[in-house]
Amino acid sequence: MEPDIMELYDHMPVVHFKPITKRTKALPNSYGCPCYYYPNRAGSVARDSYIMQIDLKSGEVPPTFWIKRGTALLLSNAL
Repeated sequence: MEPDIMELYDHMPVVHFKPITKRTKALPNSYGCPCYYYPNRAGSVARDSYIMQIDLKSGEVPPTFWIKRGTALLLSNAL
């Protein structure tokens, strides 16, 4: 869902991971959300920032809606 006006960060509910075999095709109406450890998405030589992609339901809007907004999950707000 969209954050409130002038709100940069919004809390994500707890995500439980369930291991499955690799999917042959993508889930319908889902956004492959990138998950980063640090807000600096580029990372650095000393520490990578990108962790994995998490498939999230995109709701009533198409996944391109979230792609255009640069939506990502962050595990830490500290630089």
